[in-house]
Amino acid sequence: MSAGPAHASVRSDLGWNASIAEWLAGIFVAPPTADTVDSYREAIGTTLFEALAEEPGCAAGAQRMWSTLNAEGSAAAVACQLAAMFTQLFDGVGGAKTVSLYESAFVGSGRLFQAATGDMEKLLRRADVSTDDAFREPSDHLSIELALLASLIRHDADRQAQAALLDDHLLVWVPHFADRCHQYDRTGFYAGTSQVLMAFLTAQRATLPARWTKSRTGVTQCRSD
Repeated sequence: MSAGPAHASVRSDLGWNASIAEWLAGIFVAPPTADTVDSYREAIGTTLFEALAEEPGCAAGAQRMWSTLNAEGSAAAVACQLAAMFTQLFDGVGGAKTVSLYESAFVGSGRLFQAATGDMEKLLRRADVSTDDAFREPSDHLSIELALLASLIRHDADRQAQAALLDDHLLVWVPHFADRCHQYDRTGFYAGTSQVLMAFLTAQRATLPARWTKSRTGVTQCRSD
């Protein structure tokens, strides 16, 4: 039995949203190469950013990213600039201007390898998702959390599980992460990416059901954001 038009549309939306999450995850793994910058400058790259700009709340961030990628100079020069900024922001060499890619840095005591890491390891096992052996990072790395979200979306997994990942993890700390990107990114690329990221996560949460959770007082509460 073939899928009807409505079902096919839903599956298409799932694939597109999963692809956005995977693409965003890749941006925070490593800076773009000169070849990648070059591809973004081609027609296919323009189409990508135009489509991204049509997503709720993503237009300004997508435009900021595209403008940086299409700045004057060669693709190699732009890639070099972005690599330098990636190192300063995310690799710990920026001192007070470092923007951590780990949830643990933004919650609890702010020390790495804390509860958030263990919680994410449990969620990955529960979803039967494994990380690439070449990417040896703690499980609460932004790219790993986004990759898990992408997998849950693509396979149309338990929507409560998707909501929990957003409520209890990504939407807890990514707003603070985005604020720091806006504050310290001098290129505009990572500030724009974080704008897109926040808009995307917020839009995804809006499509998911409210969650009923029990507070420490024992009172059952409805959580929808």
